[in-house]
Order: sequence, then C-alpha cells, then structure tokens
Amino acid sequence: MNYGQKNSTGFGVILILISTLGFSVYPILGKYVFSGGAGLTTVLFVRFAITALIFWIITIWREGFPRIPLKIWFILWGMGGIGYSLMAGLYLSSVRYIPASLAALLLYAYPIIVTVIAVLTHQEKFSKFKFFGLLLSTFGLVLVLGVAIHDINTLGVALALGSAFVYATYIIIGNQVLKTTTPLVTITLISTSAALTYGVIGVTMSGANWNLAWSTWLGIGGITFFSSIVAMLTFFYGMKLIGATTSSIISTLEPVMTVIFAVILLNERITLFQAAGGIFVVMGGILAVLSPVQNVIPEVNSNSTL
Repeated sequence: MNYGQKNSTGFGVILILISTLGFSVYPILGKYVFSGGAGLTTVLFVRFAITALIFWIITIWREGFPRIPLKIWFILWGMGGIGYSLMAGLYLSSVRYIPASLAALLLYAYPIIVTVIAVLTHQEKFSKFKFFGLLLSTFGLVLVLGVAIHDINTLGVALALGSAFVYATYIIIGNQVLKTTTPLVTITLISTSAALTYGVIGVTMSGANWNLAWSTWLGIGGITFFSSIVAMLTFFYGMKLIGATTSSIISTLEPVMTVIFAVILLNERITLFQAAGGIFVVMGGILAVLSPVQNVIPEVNSNSTL
C-alpha cells in the first residue's frame, strides 16, 4: 500500500467514525427534544424535510436529476414512506419508555435479523460464521434484557426490537434496489418520501407542536444536521474509500458510543450483564458481516442509515 492509499484509507476511517458518532447521538438528542415538549411527528418531519432538500441539491449537482425506472421509483418511495419512516419512528419512540443506551443495544440486533431473513429466503447460504453470530447475538439480547424482564418497560423494548426488525426488512429490500441505482439517489428519494409521510399523514392527522423553546429546536437541528445529513454523507463517502465491509464493522461502534453518551449526558446506568450482552450482540453482527459466504449486509450499508 503506497502513501496515497494509506492517506485515503485513514481519511475513510475518520469519515466512518464521524458518521457513527452522528448516528450514536440520535437517541440521546431524542431524549432531550421529547423532554422539551416536541412531538414525534414534528421532530421527524423537520428532520426528513430538511435532509431531503439538502440531498436533492447534492444529487442534482453531482448526478443530475435521477433517471430510473418507474418501478424503482415506487419501491424507493415505499421504502422511505413506509419502511424507513416506520423504523425511525419506532426507534425514536422507544426512548420515551426505556433508556437510550438500551434502545441502541436492542436496535443492533438488526444485522443478525438480516442474516436470518436472508437465509430463510435463500438469498444466502447458512455458514458457521452465521450460526455462531446468531448464537452470540441471541445470548447477548438475553443479557441485555436481563433475567428480571418485568423491571423493564415492555412497550419500549417492543418498539426498539420492532425498529430492528423493520430495519432488517428494509435492508433486505434495499440490497436488491441498490443494484439498479446509486446510494445518493436512494438516500434522497427515501428521505423525501419519509418527509411526506410525516408531513402529509403525521402532521395532518395527529398535529404537530411548533411552539417550542429554542433549546428544543436546537436539539431537532442537531438530529437533522449531525445525525442525518453529516452522518449520511460521511458514511457514503467513507465507504467509497474503505469499502462496505470495513465500514460496517466500524459502524458497530454506534451502540457503544450511545451507551457512553447516555451514561455521561443522561446519567443512565447499565449493569455489567447488559454491557456484556451489548458486546455479544455487536460481535454477532460482526461475525455475520465477516462470513466468507456472500453477505447482504456489506452491500446495503451504503444506504442503511439511521
């Protein structure tokens, strides 16, 4: 590897770390904006609307107006308007009921769920890597939830695990669509349709609270700018420099970062068993990514963002 390649690899790693940092503070900022009186539809409508506007500008500047088959347009709109918006809503809603650290650890069950779905639908062959990854992640989830499950808000757990399942399904579909379009176009259309979901349906039907303190708006701005625009762009360009597999592995630091921020900023506490469980969940996801059999996860992470 020459000096230029080392520089580009190092820069790519930095970009993925910035992206991971951005995604990791999403539930933390969610806690803050909810405590400030913001509603779910307000937060996600603003997030997706501004993100979509920025990405449309970038897409047209870099690639021109998207010219893709009508079928792909509909699939992408469904992925964003239903899949991604539902996942984002479930995940952010979960922090109303459970600690942000626990929500992040539960969400990261999604890589192994992707593997299970891919094997069951014959998109991948089963392997020892996947088997041990499944065992580690399952054991990790048991430790995260703990023996005294009755002490944990079951609705919050269900919302977080639901977001993981929806996210896994979204990735399986996205893996096929990404072969026919670019990641930038994919992100742009998904953000646009998610904005319409929370704008047309969410705001119209359930209403939105716009009378918020400036500090709450600052938190929403952080979710929009840092946890969406910056996180998505840095992941997209970082992946181009170091590849999807390496990017996926580095991204598993996300729940670790969330736990650290939750302990420092929100004064949350996790038990030693939950910390160990989180490590097992992440290790299980890494084993799935590293499987020598062709894997769905590395290919789709170019558009699988929180």
